[in-house]
Amino acid sequence: MSIALLPSLAATLLAFGVLYGLWPAIRQRKAMLAYWATAIVVHAGWMIVGRGRVGTIGAGLKILAAVWVVTVVLTVLIGAPTLLIRTIVQRTRRALTRKPATEVDQQRRSFLKGATVPTVAIASGVAGAIGGLSQFVIKREEVVIRGLPQAFDGLRIGQITDLHVGAFIDPIHVRHVIDALNEEEVDLQVMTGDLLDHASLIEPVFSQLERCTAPLGMLAILGNHEKRRGLEAIFAAYRQAESRGVVRLLVDQSTLLLHKGARLRVVGVDYPMSPGGNHAVSRARRDAFMKTSADRAFVNVMPGETVLCLSHHPDFFPVAAERGAHLTLAGHTHGGQVAFFGTPLFSFFHYILGRYKLGDAHLYVSGGTGHWLPLRIGVPAEVTILTLRAG
Repeated sequence: MSIALLPSLAATLLAFGVLYGLWPAIRQRKAMLAYWATAIVVHAGWMIVGRGRVGTIGAGLKILAAVWVVTVVLTVLIGAPTLLIRTIVQRTRRALTRKPATEVDQQRRSFLKGATVPTVAIASGVAGAIGGLSQFVIKREEVVIRGLPQAFDGLRIGQITDLHVGAFIDPIHVRHVIDALNEEEVDLQVMTGDLLDHASLIEPVFSQLERCTAPLGMLAILGNHEKRRGLEAIFAAYRQAESRGVVRLLVDQSTLLLHKGARLRVVGVDYPMSPGGNHAVSRARRDAFMKTSADRAFVNVMPGETVLCLSHHPDFFPVAAERGAHLTLAGHTHGGQVAFFGTPLFSFFHYILGRYKLGDAHLYVSGGTGHWLPLRIGVPAEVTILTLRAG
């Protein structure tokens, strides 16, 4: 599943523990039965949706599962610190005053304060899930590149990334995405990693990708999720797609495209993970991995070529710029998925969303065309149309 079932159940259990400590109403038998009955229905439905059985009932289960998962996660993230702080404050107050509140006041205040966390979590869960399950937006960007050959002035590239087809994103979403790119009549379509989370959905997903009608076809790279979701089967699917002449995968390699007689070199680099698929690598090892990828991928780049680099991880940008990439397209961050007034709330990356520049080199980090957790507030899923301009 896009989010493993066991971690979801663990979050459900933790959320119940947090609510039990904060909210007296959850301690009543009916409330507990309602909580766990809903949890069972959600996870049973999630398994059905995860196998691609959507339909009318499946769509409802998907929405319910999305709201539930986001709500329990937010309950833990908001409620656990709240419970800890409240416990410390109460114990400190009792130790200093030795004068406990009356039983009636204590129960009333506990109920009112305890109700705040589930109310906020549920409201945020509903809003986030609605945003997460909503359709993508078309985002248009113009990139002015110094020295760009006139043949590429007006070249349009359609970027999709981080679809995470699985429990909450289905192949129908991919169809809508490819339809949008085809209707935009872009010259080149690119997919910058994390295509799917379910190896069982490879066939319907690739059947949609191959509907690409861009004159230069579609180029794709790997993300971190492909390396954990049946990589050999994904490689086989890309090989078959390439044999049919529409979609090609680039793994630490490049390809040369001709457009109006000019040469466009597209470089695709691998995602920096340890051989065992471990994300927890040191910065030094990650940088060494990126350097090795660059040595392989940029080896055929010739002077005078316009270079487009595809990298799932946006931190590859300085390496790409150093190797002569004029434009780098990346994903991976999902734009943090939550932003207020245009500023991502969860900013764990140096390059997290939108446009960046180093010298004459440009980077665009997409907010993602899907998600692995159905929570989006202020960062809608996007299909990006980038138009190159000579400057």
